Amino acid sequence: MYRAFAIIAAMLLCLLLMYLALGKFPARVRLGRNSRCRIQLEVKGREPRLEQSVMELLELLRRGGLCSELVIQGSLLDAETRRMAMALAEDYGCVTFIEDGESPWTRKTNCWKYPAR
Repeated sequence: MYRAFAIIAAMLLCLLLMYLALGKFPARVRLGRNSRCRIQLEVKGREPRLEQSVMELLELLRRGGLCSELVIQGSLLDAETRRMAMALAEDYGCVTFIEDGESPWTRKTNCWKYPAR
């Protein structure tokens, strides 16, 4: 009897670990009423994976239920990376793009809705 219980418990533990390893069990973060979260993504020069990085961060935020602003801080960007950063900031209300030392423009956003691109 105890052996069957131990086997079932071990199987459930393995399933839970697989679930966690696949990222299907995000930690929920609850911010206070007067708290804001801002994620800063620093990009320098050419960055061909900028769009994928931003999409993955937005998905992580969506799954975690965290309302946060994502700031792309660019420095010495090439034309393609600058164009992509500006397009992402235009398409997503919670993404802000600043370049070469500008001060970020903070806006109140509804980060619960991340539109699909």
